[in-house]
This record gives sequence, structure tokens and C-alpha cells, in this order.
Amino acid sequence: MDELLHGETKLGLRENVGQFSLLVLINVFVGMMVGLERTVVPLIGEKEFGLVSKTAIVSFIVSFGVTKAICNLFAARVSGTLGRKGRW
Repeated sequence: MDELLHGETKLGLRENVGQFSLLVLINVFVGMMVGLERTVVPLIGEKEFGLVSKTAIVSFIVSFGVTKAICNLFAARVSGTLGRKGRW
């Protein structure tokens, strides 16, 4: 913690193995979620909504992704306003 106060930065993987490991773990989880979405969302489109054509399934996936992106944008704005750097 003392290094952060005085502006000393240590470079290299050995010095930052904790942060690097966390980054790798987060990337593994994100990759697993993307793979899960690509597998499960078309099945939901077929079984729950009766979509049979590939074009309809692809449009279902695209609309799911757009909706998710809009929700993430809203969540980011709310967390930026009410988060630790905001007015909360």
C-alpha cells in the first residue's frame, strides 16, 4: 500500500501475479458465459418461442445481445452515479 501512496510502480508478472491471476480468471468466466449464451439462447428460441428458421434464431440472438447491451449501459450509468465515486 505504501507504494501506491508514493507513486512507485512495480512492473512484471512476478510482482503483479495476484492481479494477473484475477484477470485470467475473469476472462475464463467471461468466455464461459459467451459460450453458454451461444449454446442456450438458440435452444430457448426454438423451444419456447417456436422459432424454426436459422434467420429467426439469429435475429433472436441479436435482439438478446442488443437488449443486454442496453441494460449494461443503464447499469453502468447508475453505478457511476450512485457508486463509490458518485453522490451516494
